[in-house]
Amino acid sequence: MSNFVYSQSYDSSKFKTEEIKVYSNKILTDKFRSPTKVQVLNKIAIENKNGETLSDVLQIAGGVYVKSYGGNYSLNTISLNGMGSEHTLILLNGFKLNSSQNNQLDLNTISKDNIEQIEILNNGSSSIYGSEAIGGVVNIITKNNSINDLKLVLNGQFGSYNQRKIYLGAEKKFKYFRLGFNYSKEKSLNKYKYYFNTGSEYILKQRENSGYDNSIYSAEVSYNVKKNTPLIKYFTSFSNHGRNIPGLETGSAPSSSSLNEMNWNNILSYEGSLSKLFLFKTQINFQNNLTHYSDGLITDSYYKNIYISNSTQTSFIKRNFEIVAGYEINYSTLNSNELEDHVSRVQPAVFLVSQIDLSEALKIYPSIRIDYISDIKKNVVSGKFGINFKPFSNLKLNFKASAGNNFAAPTFNELYWKDIGNKNLKPEKAVNADFGTIYEFSLFSKNTVELTYTYINAEQKIVWTPNSNGLYTPKNIEKSSSDVLLVDINLYKIISRDISVSAGINYSHTLSIKKSQDYTNDPTYGKQIFYIPVNLAKLNLTIQYKDAGANLYYTYTGRRFINFENTEQLPAVNIVEGNIYKNFRINKLNAKIKIEVNNILDQNYQIIAGYPMPLINYKVILNIEY
Repeated sequence: MSNFVYSQSYDSSKFKTEEIKVYSNKILTDKFRSPTKVQVLNKIAIENKNGETLSDVLQIAGGVYVKSYGGNYSLNTISLNGMGSEHTLILLNGFKLNSSQNNQLDLNTISKDNIEQIEILNNGSSSIYGSEAIGGVVNIITKNNSINDLKLVLNGQFGSYNQRKIYLGAEKKFKYFRLGFNYSKEKSLNKYKYYFNTGSEYILKQRENSGYDNSIYSAEVSYNVKKNTPLIKYFTSFSNHGRNIPGLETGSAPSSSSLNEMNWNNILSYEGSLSKLFLFKTQINFQNNLTHYSDGLITDSYYKNIYISNSTQTSFIKRNFEIVAGYEINYSTLNSNELEDHVSRVQPAVFLVSQIDLSEALKIYPSIRIDYISDIKKNVVSGKFGINFKPFSNLKLNFKASAGNNFAAPTFNELYWKDIGNKNLKPEKAVNADFGTIYEFSLFSKNTVELTYTYINAEQKIVWTPNSNGLYTPKNIEKSSSDVLLVDINLYKIISRDISVSAGINYSHTLSIKKSQDYTNDPTYGKQIFYIPVNLAKLNLTIQYKDAGANLYYTYTGRRFINFENTEQLPAVNIVEGNIYKNFRINKLNAKIKIEVNNILDQNYQIIAGYPMPLINYKVILNIEY
């Protein structure tokens, strides 16, 4: 998508383009000189996209498949490179958000309001970030306070199904301090319309017991005397997500289940120069996450996850190379009525990441990391080697390749669930390799074409299988492979002083195949992993005229098998959504009105079987800045 990498000002007479720097590899680079494919969603792309959450924004990224269990604020998880959501690491300013309880994150619990940039590493990165980074990494970077004068933001919106939201933001600089504060409140009955197949006909229904009520508070304080002096920053965020869970649609009355999640996240960081050659950075992260689930009848479960982490690194930078060395120490604990008592894990790690310029044309990127997982008493060594080759100095053409091993530690649920957990589990492991090329050229417009092939061979994958008592327990028995071809084409054209057009086409072909037999003549052997589409295509179009514009998004999701044997499947889905907007300036006020329409073709579809998605729906947004 072209506005991944291009920035547009609100003044239509001042179009500009710039290459966005990438921080996800711990070494500052860009998408051309990176050793592996990196996608960057900048602030403009995030603001332009329909929706309010991380899930909505990631829908526009090439090769990213989002599994949605219904309408707004239902469970949404990510799949990269044909791997499960537990194999994609989600970071916030470099710290993991995946729960040690199940290695997953519900993408709808992260609001896009405070996101400045999203970086997507297209392949495994355990040698940099450790566990869960088998399929890839998503790094969320929050907004930086950058305004000297007082800035106030008021955002209000309403939409289908009695959706309402209010957002308030403020930031100000006081000499050496910058302060920022944000608050949002969103709720809806969420009784969206859909068609249900009775077996003989389709009938129009409303999704009952699907409402939600979310509140998010965040603040940031930073201290910096001048540009080259130490920067101290504290970020805190508290969210309260309450939602009803209607469950699987079978034609009978919906479930009366409910889920409440309270998350408190804190990051304290310090960074500065030790000398002209050495940079130092240390960060402390504290997360307190409480989840309560009830079905109103039998189940009443609570889960309190505590996560504390410290990451410290020193960078040595010279003209021809850069080395980043550091350590991490992570502590996780879980208290739940569903798991054994005193569940905890200490995971210390040391890492070394480097970039070496062998010549103007050739860069290499070796990295290594050693983790120790205390509760299963296992050491894991992860390594990766990447190269980037630019054969022609006068062409923006780069070839890149990398290979390495990656892992995912067993979850607390898999190890310590009462009566059925397995304390003998080993970390899942994988060998990853990728090769690609990226080329930027001008022909009628500014164009970028990128081709990437990724291969993942995963072993010791954990699956739940029945034991002699008929109970399901987890075991390290499954093997799988992923072969992924990803094509990205981005175009940007300034037609006149007042008009610009950008477009992006993304296509991915994913074969994610089970390579192990659970028993002799297992019919699932050699089959596509269920709910992984082979074909996924996306088209994004942005047109800007003076202070107005329009965005159009199209997604084709190919058929998805819904069972292990590949005998049943959901049909392919074509979804179109879009929006139009207009900016206004009145004295010191900047205003923007935006109208979003989702599922413009009014498609009746499901991403996950039994969980209907909404028919056509809309939203109206008014944003005012002072």
